[in-house]
Amino acid sequence: MQHRPEIDGLRAVAVVPVILFHAGVGWFAGGYVGVDVFFVISGYLITTIIAAAQDKGTFTILGFYERRARRIMPVLFTVIFCCLPFAWAWMLPAQMKSFGESIIAVCLFLSNVLFWQESGYFAAAAEKQPLLHTWSLAVEEQYYVVFPILLMILHRYGARVRFAAVLLMALASFALAVYGAVAFPNAAFYLPHTRAWELLAGSLCALILLKREQPGNDVLSLIGLAAVLAGVFLYDDGTPFPSAWTLAPVGGTALIILFAGPGTLVHRLLSLRLLTGIGLISYSLYLWHQPLFAFARIRSLTEPTPLLMALLTVAAVLLAILSWRFVETPFRTGRIKALTSGPRILGATGVVAVVMMVIGAAGRLDDGLSFRLPPAALAALEVQAHPDPAMTTCLFDKGEATLPHPIRACMTPNTEKSDTILIGDSHAGAITGEALRAFASAGLDLYALSHSSCAGFSGFVVSNAKYHLRCNPFFEGVEDYIAKSGIKTVIMVSRWSLYLDGNAFDNGEGGIEALKPTYADLYDRRDEMGGETDPARKERVLAAFLADIHAYLNHGVNVVLVYPIPEAGWNVPDLLARAAMTSTDVEPLGTSSDRYRARNAAVIAAFDTLDHPRLAKIKPSAIFCDSFVQGRCINSLSTDRIFYFDDDHLSNAGAGLLMPPIIDAVRGLTATASTSR
Repeated sequence: MQHRPEIDGLRAVAVVPVILFHAGVGWFAGGYVGVDVFFVISGYLITTIIAAAQDKGTFTILGFYERRARRIMPVLFTVIFCCLPFAWAWMLPAQMKSFGESIIAVCLFLSNVLFWQESGYFAAAAEKQPLLHTWSLAVEEQYYVVFPILLMILHRYGARVRFAAVLLMALASFALAVYGAVAFPNAAFYLPHTRAWELLAGSLCALILLKREQPGNDVLSLIGLAAVLAGVFLYDDGTPFPSAWTLAPVGGTALIILFAGPGTLVHRLLSLRLLTGIGLISYSLYLWHQPLFAFARIRSLTEPTPLLMALLTVAAVLLAILSWRFVETPFRTGRIKALTSGPRILGATGVVAVVMMVIGAAGRLDDGLSFRLPPAALAALEVQAHPDPAMTTCLFDKGEATLPHPIRACMTPNTEKSDTILIGDSHAGAITGEALRAFASAGLDLYALSHSSCAGFSGFVVSNAKYHLRCNPFFEGVEDYIAKSGIKTVIMVSRWSLYLDGNAFDNGEGGIEALKPTYADLYDRRDEMGGETDPARKERVLAAFLADIHAYLNHGVNVVLVYPIPEAGWNVPDLLARAAMTSTDVEPLGTSSDRYRARNAAVIAAFDTLDHPRLAKIKPSAIFCDSFVQGRCINSLSTDRIFYFDDDHLSNAGAGLLMPPIIDAVRGLTATASTSR
């Protein structure tokens, strides 16, 4: 096929935003649309090659797969091989297991399926997946398996039938993507049936231009380029993808392919030597950037600095130039004498893939090759390795409205009925096990129930799509039980400020919590929630918190109100383990007390206004902040005393510090109630 330099430039327009997006450059929040541009380009090029060869009678499946193997596999294997020593030296056991699985999935062309099952593309944990970006290669490879055979069948029926069939498939895939963006967004992002329309859009361009000259149209090609760039700069991780929004980068790319003919402004722009040079190395550049960024995040105890990410971007370019020159080009052009024939290149590819899969399987041995880690690192990880069974049992997440109260496993031993209940969100769930043990040791009964991402009252919805409508029915059921059972004391533990402000915690020292914005609004406004920064929403949510607390008090129920628990921002056990692996001293570990007060100022001020004889207030900041270390909220004192099992939930050791004042408060309120009677 005739070389089109503007396509090389378009590859640069695709790959640069992806890299800057993964580097965390805020202006490129929609940089991930570069992958969609790649899909359209791939569909166009592959269909052009196949259809042209079919028309000449020279197309063979073996020849097609030989060319794909020469193009894709050598540099991919090179990148994976180069990742291995860094994975050995820096990865925690869970990361090593996941990395081993991803190697196997890459070799089987199934990494998109693996990452769909593991986590969302935009999840913070995904940033530490060195092979995350191979999901798009898997989609293309799955396309390569099916589409050539389909074109062989359609070729028999003529060009019109072929075009109509491809168009119908594209429309069906697009419709499924639009539906999937709402019904199953994570699967829709990764799986081929909701991505196929993007590749097929390129195929349609190829079939249109197959036997005609490419027209030049400045207006349409400029609209296309503007549509692609609009996606890059205007979209973010909250934009449903793929969906109708994906029409901008996909349609824009198609317009460029169809109408950026020689002489047009877009053709001249995309044919600039800098862009075509980046385009030539774009495949290698795409493969190198994510491992560099991921291993930097794995190795750094905190979020890598912008300077480091900039240097790694330059390093990715240099590595891409080298691998394009010494790996891509020799294999693609057949200059490797031992691999000149199709069977040889395919056979060698299979052998290397098997070796890689064996290496990947080895990464799962011994719980992620944990013998690599020093004892201090293993001790730190032990805190999160075995969650307290009470949290697993008594923390709900499906909006269960009709639980068989009381649930025996969520009560202190030998308790038939408790006068005290602990309720709230996962912060309450995290302390449940230690609370049940402490109350039992103190000779007190306790019942504990909590629900993920719910503030602890009925009458609320949250922005998190999974839990949006689950909070209200669950806590309606809990409140009904409290009213009917004669519960005398309610202990409230919740991540109050999260539901008010919505944003993940940033400790200002490189510890940025792995959490999407999750804020609350009133249930009556479930179809018209206020925005994350809407002051009116915040005001009504905070007012509702106070009103719900007053409702308990006014009905004669004692309330032990636990103020916000300090958040860490960084995953405490992980950070301590990585510090131990690199012999870095971080003990005692803590975050700024001022940061805690600023984060929770509105909630603290509102709670401070509450005053009632049946109300007791517990301030975790008095325990964790300025007590062990002045000016700091303590996260851990040593690998034997770690107070969090992740970036914001208390471990059993941390919960143990909170129990004495809570028990004293329950006893005090009970004694006061008895005296008043």
